[in-house]
Amino acid sequence: MQIIIATLHVRASDQAVSLAAGCLKSSLPLNTQRNTTLIDLFPEQTSASICSQLLELNPTIIAFPLYVWNREQILHICTLLRQKKPELFLIAGGPEASADSHKVIQEGSLDGVMRGEGEVSFAELIHRLSTGASPAGIAGFLSTTADNAATPDPTVCPDLSALTSPWLSGQLPLQRNCGVLWEVARGCQFNCAFCYDAKGHQGVRPFPVARLKKELQLFTQQQVSQVWVLDSTFNAPPGRGKQLLQLLIEQAPQIHFHIEAKVDFLDLETIELLSQLNCSVQIGLQSATPQVLKPLNRNFSPQQMERRLEQMSLAGITFGLDLIYGLPGDDHSGFETSLDFALRQQPNQVDVFPLAVLPGTELFEQQEKLGILSENHPPYLIQANTTYSKKDLQKSHALATATDIFYNRGRAVGFFLPLCQALKSSPSAFLQSFSQWLNNHNIVAADCWSAEAILPLQQQFAAQQLQTHKLSKLQHLVTDLINFHFLCAETLLTDDCLADKHMARKNWKKFSWRLNPAVRVQSFHFALEDLEAVGAEPLERANHHLSPNPEVAIFLRQQGEVIIESLDDNFAQILLRARTENTLDHFVTEIDPQLAEELLDFAVSQGILLPVQSTSR
Repeated sequence: MQIIIATLHVRASDQAVSLAAGCLKSSLPLNTQRNTTLIDLFPEQTSASICSQLLELNPTIIAFPLYVWNREQILHICTLLRQKKPELFLIAGGPEASADSHKVIQEGSLDGVMRGEGEVSFAELIHRLSTGASPAGIAGFLSTTADNAATPDPTVCPDLSALTSPWLSGQLPLQRNCGVLWEVARGCQFNCAFCYDAKGHQGVRPFPVARLKKELQLFTQQQVSQVWVLDSTFNAPPGRGKQLLQLLIEQAPQIHFHIEAKVDFLDLETIELLSQLNCSVQIGLQSATPQVLKPLNRNFSPQQMERRLEQMSLAGITFGLDLIYGLPGDDHSGFETSLDFALRQQPNQVDVFPLAVLPGTELFEQQEKLGILSENHPPYLIQANTTYSKKDLQKSHALATATDIFYNRGRAVGFFLPLCQALKSSPSAFLQSFSQWLNNHNIVAADCWSAEAILPLQQQFAAQQLQTHKLSKLQHLVTDLINFHFLCAETLLTDDCLADKHMARKNWKKFSWRLNPAVRVQSFHFALEDLEAVGAEPLERANHHLSPNPEVAIFLRQQGEVIIESLDDNFAQILLRARTENTLDHFVTEIDPQLAEELLDFAVSQGILLPVQSTSR
């Protein structure tokens, strides 16, 4: 019996990890695991090609984790599989299968679905199928052959310590610098009306500390670069969160952790622990209007959030905020207020989502009562409600897009608020103007835009705004600030600057050279130390007391550390010329020969200059 567990990911990325599939395979007996294959699939593949890929393995059983992003394509694939090989046993699990079981079976021509946590039930199902026994009565399994049977409750694994780790068992491979999705607990103690996380669970159930410790040791040994902690509120209750942070600090201080937190439980002790960790923290704000959040089973204190986020900033912790537009009782004006609140906290990013009315949630069950209109198919997006018109949703969508482009992907956190203050504009009004500016210039926003592609748009729009507000005197300072913060962010995310250790000095002149792509060289109107200090005072005041002092700076990373330094005129001349491939002799024209040799020796030894290709002589 050949078993396939196939995962269709959102996209190829460090987060494209088949965790659910790995957990299911790990739950099987060893002899069954040998006949079980995990397959990674991606949206750019056609359903027909995926179908052929799966059938080439001659499977007996195929299981699919089903999520909002892959439901429609997976169920279409299942229909094709059923047509090509009717005897296949097809099953699905995951949130979509648990929340919308009967429709999923019908749409995908499935033999059944697993509802809830599937390890124990899946292992039992495979055992019965391999022995020819009926799957009827398996906890959480809804079968198409069970006539008039009641829909089973979603299962909850009674003892997480009895589950085999997919990481420790080797079912999910680890490579150097890879990303990891890491479960530290299951369940959620909250019951937000728009969220499915708490459904079918019994509060928060942590995995054993001994298992977590072994997994962290493995991640460290295999040189994992980043870990996404799968816990919707790691710090609830606070004691568990502190214990987890201490474990991360002790076992894996070099790994970058992505963590979700609830601000209510971010006390000073937790913030101090976070400051010792290489991490970024995402916080679900959703709305800054308490009256909107209260009916959704969420509490919000603006003063408490401002205080805690300020403490996190002072502690040097990178954090982001989540917002949702389209919530019942909210409108576009309310969303603007929430966005202004969020951006004034100076988060590293603000992730903005339209409301998704997910099957199985309280909002889904009460949407008629609440006057909610939403899509009846994935991704179940809001279309309107009694307070949020379709026109308002379009406005909010445009504002959310502008926020993502200018603020998030444009790396604008370091200069955004001072620029808004100089223009006497609220953050939301500034971003609305940017959205309109894009439209006026027929610039269509694209998800593939890089920060480098966005940079000239920021420069052009800022210049237009300064001119409109009769603040052109700030142009050089704003240009410098935008460039400076862009380069700081890009350098932090780039590779280390490494030298070519195999290049003998006697061969240098046989090659053309260029600036290392991991190195940035930028001309500024003001001194670097002055630009680093701007931000604590209004731009007009800073511009008044700063004197123009043109200089060239270098940005690079070595051994994980970001290095930003001003260059003397001679070294600046060499590196500016090295932006274009050429010979070393060309780079040092009009420079004293002895000094030129010293500077070239340094640039090559540090990897600032790299050889490109052999030249004819």
